[in-house]
Amino acid sequence: MKGIRVKFIGLLVVFALSIWALYPTYRLYSVLPKQEKALKDRLTRATSSDDSAQVAVEVAELQNVKAGVHKRSLNLGLDIVGGMQLTLEVDKSKLSADEAADAGDRALEVIRNRVDQFGVFEPVIQKVGRDRILVQLPGVDRERAKNLIGQTAQLKFQLVQEERATYDALKTLDDKLKSPLAADTTRQTAKSDTAKKVQADTARLAALFDTARMDTGLAVTGQPEEGTLLGYVRTIGGDFAVDERDYLEFKARLALARPSWPAGYEFLFGPSEVHEGGPGRRLYLLKTEPEMLGSAIKDARPAPYQGSEPGLANTWIVSLKLGRKDAAVFAQVTGRNIGRRLAIVLDNVVKSAPVIQSRIPDGNAMITTNDVNPDESRDLAIVLRSGALPAPVNIVEERSVGASLGSDSIRRGILAAVVGSLAVVLFMIIYYSVGGVLAVFALVLNIFFLLAVLAGLRATLTLPGLAGIALTIGMAVDANVLVFERIREEMRSGKTNLAAVDTGYARAFVTIIDSNATTIITAIALYFVGTGAIRGFAITLTAGLFINVLTAVFVTRWIFDWWLSRFHVGKLRV
Repeated sequence: MKGIRVKFIGLLVVFALSIWALYPTYRLYSVLPKQEKALKDRLTRATSSDDSAQVAVEVAELQNVKAGVHKRSLNLGLDIVGGMQLTLEVDKSKLSADEAADAGDRALEVIRNRVDQFGVFEPVIQKVGRDRILVQLPGVDRERAKNLIGQTAQLKFQLVQEERATYDALKTLDDKLKSPLAADTTRQTAKSDTAKKVQADTARLAALFDTARMDTGLAVTGQPEEGTLLGYVRTIGGDFAVDERDYLEFKARLALARPSWPAGYEFLFGPSEVHEGGPGRRLYLLKTEPEMLGSAIKDARPAPYQGSEPGLANTWIVSLKLGRKDAAVFAQVTGRNIGRRLAIVLDNVVKSAPVIQSRIPDGNAMITTNDVNPDESRDLAIVLRSGALPAPVNIVEERSVGASLGSDSIRRGILAAVVGSLAVVLFMIIYYSVGGVLAVFALVLNIFFLLAVLAGLRATLTLPGLAGIALTIGMAVDANVLVFERIREEMRSGKTNLAAVDTGYARAFVTIIDSNATTIITAIALYFVGTGAIRGFAITLTAGLFINVLTAVFVTRWIFDWWLSRFHVGKLRV
């Protein structure tokens, strides 16, 4: 009896450890999605900025919790949960020979860092040839992942020219463009719908210059000529801006006049924004030489906006932290330019251009995103922390596995497992009676322990992994059949129930070990020789076979010993 109690305690310990290993998986796929949905519903129903900020903070905390739980859970592979596969090529056309030599390796490291921080589990990121990179990401949003991976992330801090200088520069460019060729282009453009719209906006622009901008010395006599650069310009929040529908045409005209841009300065745009006048992009005249580069950033973290600036309520920001030496440089830059605007430029797009209110000695900066979705800020923080790509990367091949295909795979896999398991359960109970019930109990424990082991190993469950589970079920039944047939032989020779069980398990043990060991050796070979999905199959099969031995030999043996020692059994039905 003492040995039976020890085995029972050991079984309870293993069972408790399995629950502990599987609990994060249960939270990830059952509890956290409900909490996330509830918080998003609260965010949409929030009636004040304080409520929205509080919910936004809770959403960020839940995302951190989810990332932590994800690391301790059983994850689903690309062929089940869906995802994407990209083949990227590094564009070395603008790199020097020295820079191009290791551009592929540096791009690989940057992309790997971004994916790791993005929170994708079991990604495949590897070089293919000299300049290509293969990326496989299970369970991600395709467009979001493409933007995260492909963003070059060249960050610069550039001073913004004052409005009068920007206006004068545009007026000078208009004068330069009044050559015969440019005039002909202007006449053609004047016939378009865009020019008609510009004509309707010029009166408002002139009124703005004559009144609201008088304190800056900006005064316009008459109206800007339609079809000119100034004819496209309106304002967004006090900045010069261009309507989204005019953006490409205006940008082309601006590029045509590039040789006449003010020396040492360049024109850049902000992201598309929606305002009362419709969507548009802010236009900035920036000092070409940056005050600092993105390499100065030590850390970048997303956070809800807590300030009072109009238009930024309920939005998210990215807080930047500079290194010690770069913080001292930043303090000098901000100290020399109090009252001026410092643009934060990412990949030639002005993300924000705040006014320097005072010297900033602690090396802290902020990028506003004008977005209520925390994912935008989180992704931007990731690319800034990971560093810039040495060169742009082009997508040369893209494949995706849709969520519908993944769901169908899960449904069919579960259906196959359920049908197969029911067939096995019915056969075992009908053919082996009480022994069949014990075998079914052992089979349930087998699957439960196997999932717990996979979760503990941080493994990823794929379709080949499901095949490994199915094969494990078959091997588990095979082991029980060997034991029960041996017990039957011993009972036919006239032995007692207890003696028949002891001898049956002893004689079947060698055969069970032999059959499982040969399969395990094959699975180990598959793991070391194979890649990707084959390894997933090998891991699942190996873990399942080890657990088979535990459940078929020790668990059912313990149940038989306990039953026969506690109760008087006339005839053992196996």
